[in-house]
Amino acid sequence: MGKMVRFAVYTNEEKTAQRVSAFLRAWAEEICVELQLAMESGAPAALDADGCALLLVDSAGLARQDIACLQAVRAAYPDCGLVLLAEDDRTAIDVYQCHPNALVPKPVTYSGLDAAMERCFSFWQKGLGWLDLPAQHRRVHIPLYQLFYAEAAGRSSVLYRAGGALQVNCALSALEESLPQPPFLRVQKSFVVHLGAVRRVSGGELIMCNDRVISVARGRLRQVQEALAVYRRARGAEEG
Repeated sequence: MGKMVRFAVYTNEEKTAQRVSAFLRAWAEEICVELQLAMESGAPAALDADGCALLLVDSAGLARQDIACLQAVRAAYPDCGLVLLAEDDRTAIDVYQCHPNALVPKPVTYSGLDAAMERCFSFWQKGLGWLDLPAQHRRVHIPLYQLFYAEAAGRSSVLYRAGGALQVNCALSALEESLPQPPFLRVQKSFVVHLGAVRRVSGGELIMCNDRVISVARGRLRQVQEALAVYRRARGAEEG
């Protein structure tokens, strides 16, 4: 995995804190980011942005002096990104003078948070996990989150990603040891898949995001179904 990145979340709303914490941990798992998460409450003046890659601040109830504190934090830590959590644009307008990098509408959803994280990529990219593998007469460096699935090819493996297929000089069993589980899961002797790349399950087969159909070993089907259910519940159960 990559270097540890630290996020700090400021909110005085318990429900918002729970949702943001759960969704950020699910996001970090999906993207394969080493994340340290600090949950803060009270006055923004108490925020510790030292060594922080991203600051997520709930705009609800912020007073003028709180906004001034945020401005001071932004000035003191220019390498720390700022994400606002807001009911709507009107409630966040006073905080825009702090020049936030992204806005997440409340109630917070996984998709809304994911979109904000994409806009703030430059602040947390050092936390990405990578594969560094031999491929013919060179080495390839691939972010883990870009890997849809890997297929065994004798003593080699074929990696399938958005940029197409790539054969590497690494057996699937050895490659599997380099992949965090979850989000990766062995579904049969010849395939390891990223759970986020599974479009749907049809009988004993997985329909992948690139339309590839991968059969699941009969003895692993229940495990795969349960893993997918947990994975999707953490990201898709956006109510409650």
